[in-house]
Amino acid sequence: MKIKGYFITVLVCIFTLLFATNFVFAGNIGRAVYGVYTETYNGVGINNASAGNDNVLVYAGGSISEPWPATDKFEGEKYYQFGSGGWVSFAFAGGAQNMSDYTRGRLYFSANVGSDISENLNLVYIKIQDSGGAKYFPFNNSNIKRVGSSSTGVLADGNWHSYYIDLSSFVSVLGLNLNNITNPFVFSTDAPGTVLVDYVYWTKAPDATRAFNVVVKNISDNQVLTGDNEKITWTQAAYRQSWTAAEQYIELDLDRESYNEIYNWYVKIYLNNGKASRNGLYCIDSDGSEIVLPMAWRMRPDLVSSNNFTLLIGKNGDDGLYDRGLDPGGTDWYTWSPIKEINDKTVEEYDYVTIWNLKGIHTVVKYHDAYDPLSNYEKKPKIYFAADCSNAIGGLEYEANVVTELVYE
Repeated sequence: MKIKGYFITVLVCIFTLLFATNFVFAGNIGRAVYGVYTETYNGVGINNASAGNDNVLVYAGGSISEPWPATDKFEGEKYYQFGSGGWVSFAFAGGAQNMSDYTRGRLYFSANVGSDISENLNLVYIKIQDSGGAKYFPFNNSNIKRVGSSSTGVLADGNWHSYYIDLSSFVSVLGLNLNNITNPFVFSTDAPGTVLVDYVYWTKAPDATRAFNVVVKNISDNQVLTGDNEKITWTQAAYRQSWTAAEQYIELDLDRESYNEIYNWYVKIYLNNGKASRNGLYCIDSDGSEIVLPMAWRMRPDLVSSNNFTLLIGKNGDDGLYDRGLDPGGTDWYTWSPIKEINDKTVEEYDYVTIWNLKGIHTVVKYHDAYDPLSNYEKKPKIYFAADCSNAIGGLEYEANVVTELVYE
């Protein structure tokens, strides 16, 4: 197991939290990982006609569908299902883009091919298109390599497998011009039978940098906070109040690089305050006693201004925290999770620690499989924070060490 984590120190003075963070790329082209058709990575804006270099228009025809909810998925909640004559093309909305930064990188994809196509793999094509036209390899070509194996070509066994093609092979064998890419991914099949395709992305060479970053933003205007303003704060109105949301949130940005062949990865969040009893913001009073203000987090793929959720918090007895703005009467569909102390051995990691993995982001804490696949949003999930300030004592300094960590193996 390997860990690439950012330890985010939180300092609270009355109702102010200070976060030390790193910053993210402004765009997605040029990143170490550029997601084309993936529900768990930062990537293209689908069917957005803007000329921005992150946006693509999707064209499709023939025998093609996108089952949802998908029962036989590789990641997220969707995949493409093709029959003979089916095709799909992702075209940059702003015209040809310079993708030469990926010269030493790879195109990754996952496919599930039935055994009935085993004799016709030469009729299934994976393509990239430049200004001169599409360049393609058939599924039986030796330039297609299976992840975690020395085998080449695509297997037709009815199971999901992950593959990659060195982009240098597109250049040297097919003459692809990475300086003028119009379609970062094109797929078509003329083979009788069914082909499933998912999880398509480009990567740079393994020595690319900046894999996992966080940034602090205001809820009110979504502006990035830097320097002395890089804080998460509660207003004075939260004093002696029950569960109250902070005025800022942090945004996560995952850009996998040298570990892009590792599929068992996840992001987790927890406290490391040194004692099991410190499940929140804490301070030590003048008499040596500890005062703890419980904290909670909520993970969302979108912004609070989108009206899909609110930051009004209700409590259902001792069981959980819910969105009081959406359901004033109360619910057991708990959307806020306690931030748990890592030294508390009663913590169930799946419930309270894992916030993002190959399924998506963990949005409903009561149900283990309640993950949002990030398919329809900008793929930079947000973490909102809340604290129960009902027992706060004014003039004291509370602090907590919050860890946001990327783990892969």
